[in-house]
Amino acid sequence: MGNQNLKYCRICFSNKLTSYLDLGKQPFSNSFLKYKDLKNEKKFPLKVVLCKNCGLSQLSIIPNTKFIFSKYDYLSSSSKALSNHYKKLVKKLIKNYNVSSTNTVLDIGCNDGILLNHYPKNFRNVVGVEPSDASKHIKQKRIKLIESFFNYKTSKEYLQKYAKPKIITITNVLAQIDNLNEFTRGLRNIADNESLIIIEFPYLMHMIDKGLFDLIYHEHLSYFALTPLKFLFGKFDIKIVNFERLNIGASGPAIRLFLAKNNSIYKSSKKVTKQINYEKNWGVKKIKKYNFFKKKTKEKVKKIKEIVYSKYNKGFKIGCYTASSKGNTLLNCLNFKKKVVLFASENNKKKIGKYTPGSHIKIISDKSFNKKGIDYAILLSWNYKNFFLSKTQFIKQGGKFIIPLPTPHIE
Repeated sequence: MGNQNLKYCRICFSNKLTSYLDLGKQPFSNSFLKYKDLKNEKKFPLKVVLCKNCGLSQLSIIPNTKFIFSKYDYLSSSSKALSNHYKKLVKKLIKNYNVSSTNTVLDIGCNDGILLNHYPKNFRNVVGVEPSDASKHIKQKRIKLIESFFNYKTSKEYLQKYAKPKIITITNVLAQIDNLNEFTRGLRNIADNESLIIIEFPYLMHMIDKGLFDLIYHEHLSYFALTPLKFLFGKFDIKIVNFERLNIGASGPAIRLFLAKNNSIYKSSKKVTKQINYEKNWGVKKIKKYNFFKKKTKEKVKKIKEIVYSKYNKGFKIGCYTASSKGNTLLNCLNFKKKVVLFASENNKKKIGKYTPGSHIKIISDKSFNKKGIDYAILLSWNYKNFFLSKTQFIKQGGKFIIPLPTPHIE
């Protein structure tokens, strides 16, 4: 169960690592607890370091998160907004890259099938890789499953059964991979010169510029910009072909990269070179911007606390809306006194009845939550703010959201 200290950068193996944000000891943010387990909870350092050689931000330890994925409480499809996001992506890929029903399509980290579900019904060669028990919730029979972590060994197993994929999607997965070199070696092995690789992840520059410290938790081992990724993929003859900024992703605004082999049919966009230059001028390998992020984090934590306590001290009832992983980093940094936050509401059945890691707030269903007379709820999934403001019963019956980030305020 041990957690190792990180001695070398996981992309370039340099030991030039400088710490820039320490969020103290925190539990794993996806380990929602039963009441009887509260007293045995374990906490680990949550600290981010910068590799000054390649520009990768990463945790100071390599947490043993393997066991998290054996009993994984995160079912992607419980988020409608995310499902719609992937639906649009699949449509776009089919339209723009002339993908046909005879092609093989692959999703690495397919969870409960949230993305693969959206391929048209006549697509028969639909493959998912998923190590966690979330794959038990895949409904469509046509989805062929490889139940393991993706690496070079898995890529060889894949090739024994399936054709090289035309499309490989990797959304919200890359940050969770410890051995990025093995992973990329596996990608190179299954890709041919017509394969297009699509990766989505939260963008480091955005996280730092906007002060989004809630993106940092133990399952997120790495925080990416294009600069270190260009170096990583370059080692394996894979180039960044294009990218786009997205205002939605599984943990907030994301960036979507399109990659292909160096000798592929895809030409690289000038946009990519421009963005790499932008990152250089921004200071992706220099500590200055990162130290500013640390200062901003402190200020935001203080501001959110002020908002919550000012309402609490006037006798208003406070709750949390959605029990998300990133919300747990936020709650543990806020470190409220007991009973300040009464309940967390959630529609994912696997979490209801459990308690939030570290902050130990009881999770109840949306329906029960609406009966508790809560006046203000901290919206932990603030990245879906518009969706929740327009759709929830809590708001319709007069409740108000405390929006913690990017700028703490009430709506």
